[in-house]
Amino acid sequence: MWRGVLVLLGLALVGNGVWLTMTANFNGGVMLQFAVAAVLLGFGLWRRLSRLRWLTIPAIVLAAGFGLISGFLAGYGLNDTASDAEDALIVLGAAVHGREVSPSLAQRLEVAIDYHQRNPSVLIVVTGGRGPQEDVPEAAASRDYLLARGVPDAAIVVEDRSTSTQENFAFAKGLLDERLGDGYGIAFVTNEYHVWRAGRLAEQTGLDARHLHSATRWYVWPSSYLRESVAVLATLIA
Repeated sequence: MWRGVLVLLGLALVGNGVWLTMTANFNGGVMLQFAVAAVLLGFGLWRRLSRLRWLTIPAIVLAAGFGLISGFLAGYGLNDTASDAEDALIVLGAAVHGREVSPSLAQRLEVAIDYHQRNPSVLIVVTGGRGPQEDVPEAAASRDYLLARGVPDAAIVVEDRSTSTQENFAFAKGLLDERLGDGYGIAFVTNEYHVWRAGRLAEQTGLDARHLHSATRWYVWPSSYLRESVAVLATLIA
């Protein structure tokens, strides 16, 4: 019975991965998802493989470790710390499809809009350069999204050169230093699974940042948490 469950899980991950590839930007998380699906299908379909303890024990340990890391990331990220009195709010970049923001980025921007309604004086820093599958920089698409929903242009700061989370913070800090001088307070918005690592990267750029989370849609949980778990392990090992 358990082998049948593994096959069903593997097929579900393959189907989800194919759908994400067709509807969203292909990334390392989707690649990891396909790899996990291949392992599940291998153990489920090949009886001899499931009897090899030197393979099954490490696989179980890895699965347990992934579960623990994912649980920690979710618990940490869901605990918002922003005070609604910050001077600036940095929206970390995410995928753009052509000229349209992805669902993930749209959710982050909606959190920023809600925050702006509570704190109208805040500067919203939209971040992200242009990726290989994008027609415009992520920051430009984000700015258009905010303007269309009533956020005044004067409240938006555009950082459109960055290619990573660390650059999101570093380049945003440079823009804010020019506008606000010293001693300003900031928060950032990202998905809950990304909050912990993003906070560490903010510290590395000299920012004492609080955070708000954007909830991750269920159908991107596997690829998102797989990718972030690997990134967290790499951060801890480095």
